[in-house]
Amino acid sequence: MAQSGRLSVYVTSHGFGHLNRSVAVINRVPAEVPITIRCHPNLFDHWRERLRRPADLKAHTSDVGALNPPGDSNTTDGEATLALAAKVHAEAIAKVDEEAETLREEGTAAVLCDVPPIPLVAARRAGIPGFLLANFTWADIYEPHAKAQGGGAPAFVVELRRAYRQATKLFRAEPAMRMSSMGETTDVGMVVTPGRHRRSELIETLNVPGSTRLVYFYVGRYGQENLGWDRLERLKKKGIHFVGFHPSPNGEIENLHVVDPNHWTGADLAASSDAMVAKAGYGTSCEAMVSGTPMIYPPRIGFAEHRALDRALRAWGGGVPASARAFAEFRLESHLDKALALKPGPPPFPADGAARVAERLAETCRSSTPRRV
Repeated sequence: MAQSGRLSVYVTSHGFGHLNRSVAVINRVPAEVPITIRCHPNLFDHWRERLRRPADLKAHTSDVGALNPPGDSNTTDGEATLALAAKVHAEAIAKVDEEAETLREEGTAAVLCDVPPIPLVAARRAGIPGFLLANFTWADIYEPHAKAQGGGAPAFVVELRRAYRQATKLFRAEPAMRMSSMGETTDVGMVVTPGRHRRSELIETLNVPGSTRLVYFYVGRYGQENLGWDRLERLKKKGIHFVGFHPSPNGEIENLHVVDPNHWTGADLAASSDAMVAKAGYGTSCEAMVSGTPMIYPPRIGFAEHRALDRALRAWGGGVPASARAFAEFRLESHLDKALALKPGPPPFPADGAARVAERLAETCRSSTPRRV
C-alpha cells in the first residue's frame, strides 16, 4: 500500500464541542492516514478519552475563543475577548512561516481546522490544502463586539476574515451561521458522534430504580458556585436524578451523580437519558437532536452562534429554552415537566457529516505523495 500523506488537525481550546466534533471526523479517517492533532496541552487527556485510533498530540495555540465574565459562562466579555484575541493572533501570525515549514517537514498532505484561522494561512504558504470545519468563524463572533468597541477592533475582524479566506474549502457544519464571506463551501450536515443507548447500564451504575427519570446535566466546569444547586435536590421526590461529569461546587447532592468520562461520553449520556439540562453548544445541541432527547438550555449573551443553535433546537421540537434567571437559579420544574413530555422528531439536518468530511480528507491524503524537506 502506498504511503499516505499526513493529516494535521488544529482544534481551538474554546469548549469541548470543537474537540468532540473534530474527533467524530478523526475516528472515521482510515488508520493508514497518519494524524497529528495540534491544540492546547490542557486538552490532551480529553483527546485520549475520545480517540479510537492512533494520533500524535502536539501543543499549539493560535486563537482564544470567547472569554466570559467571572462566574457567568453564558455571557461573552467582548472587550477582554478582543484584547486577548488580537494579542494571540499577532504572536501566531509572526510565526506562521515556521508553522508552514513544520507542515512541510512532517509530510503533511492536508490541514483541517476547527476553528482557528492561522493554520489555514500556514497551509496556504506551504502549498497544502487547508480545510475549515466550522459552523461559525471567530470573525462572525467578534464582529458585533468590534463594532461596539470601535478603534482598531473592526480592522482586526477584517484581518481574521482575510485569514479564513485562505481555506481551500469550508465544510459547513449545521446548525450554522451563514459565513457568506467564505469561498468554496460544502454543506455537510451535522458532524457528531451518535451516542449509544446504555440506559440499563446507567441505571445499574447509579444504583437507582428503573423508573427514575434521568437527566443529563452539563452547565460548565468553572464559576458555577452561585447557581441554585439546592433546588436540584428537591426534585428527587419527583423521581428525577441528574447525571454528568462534574459535581456541585457546594457539596454533595444526593440526586446529582458523577460518572467516569473514561467509560461514558456526553453523547452516551444524552442517548441514555430522558432529558438534558445543558448550555446549547454545538456538541450538546447535536447530541440532543441525534438522540431524540429534549434539552433545556439558557440564552448565551454576546455569542452569535447561539441564534443558529436556538433556531435549530426549536425547529426540531425538542428544545426547551429557559430564561437566564430561571437557569441560574435552577428553577426548572416546569421546564422539566415540558421536556419529559416531549417526543421530538428526527434531527432537522443529516447526521452523517463526520463520515463525509473524513472521506474527503482521506482521499486528499492518499492522493498526495508525502513531501519532506
